[in-house]
Amino acid sequence: MYRLLLVTDKPDICALYNNYPDWEAQGFEKPTVMKNAEAGIHQLSNGHFDVVSWLLPISEGKLMSSFIMKKPDIMGIETMRDPKLLRRELGNARRELATRDAQRQISQPDDLTKVMCSRFFCDLLRGDGYTSEQVDEKLHTLGMTDIDPLRPVAIASFRLPQGDFFLSEVWQYGRDRLENALRNIFENTGKRDIYCILLMINPHHMRILAIPNKKLSEDDVYAEMVSHLEECQTNLEQFFELTMNIRRMHAYDSLYELALENLQRTAH
Repeated sequence: MYRLLLVTDKPDICALYNNYPDWEAQGFEKPTVMKNAEAGIHQLSNGHFDVVSWLLPISEGKLMSSFIMKKPDIMGIETMRDPKLLRRELGNARRELATRDAQRQISQPDDLTKVMCSRFFCDLLRGDGYTSEQVDEKLHTLGMTDIDPLRPVAIASFRLPQGDFFLSEVWQYGRDRLENALRNIFENTGKRDIYCILLMINPHHMRILAIPNKKLSEDDVYAEMVSHLEECQTNLEQFFELTMNIRRMHAYDSLYELALENLQRTAH
């Protein structure tokens, strides 16, 4: 959940923000409300906020603007008096914040993110085949010592029916940023016992590969992926107002089996 700070002395705006019913559905905690610039700056200096909105007398407004200019990590958004306009402004802010988070993940990758972004796994998702020896060589070359190719894996193919329309009519930041934002959703497995790798074939057709990071059964890997995709669906609806249609899900008893099935398919 994102955190918003409202700074205003206008009673009608305070009432709207305090009584607005859809904060959680919009991806935000209920906002903290301060009535002057001094109190707002104190909050921003001593707590974490993703977004700040203010409507103040000119002198105090200049004080807030001057402070926010020194805080590039905090997004300033317009203050609204109408609930419909507030909903739209929050939706725009949510999308920008999701894009920002995705860019941070890509620009400062840790070892796990590097594994997830590896061309090798995307090639497997595209259907490229490998022998067991080639799989071992790839994992060794890429330093993927925490991946056991004997453990089961699972694949899902799914569609975002509104993908092309969303990219051309709603999303304003380009295909690359959309892919980064979707990776941030689908590859962020939290504390689950799987890694996930996303292949975005086009704006409405995607595949995902789930690989266990500990010893799991084939059924357990499959169940972990199902649970993760259910959470991804919730996030897609919440942050992008998109739906996901799963077309196919399949578990393999090992990474070797997946690579060999691809190899046999391409051989014919």
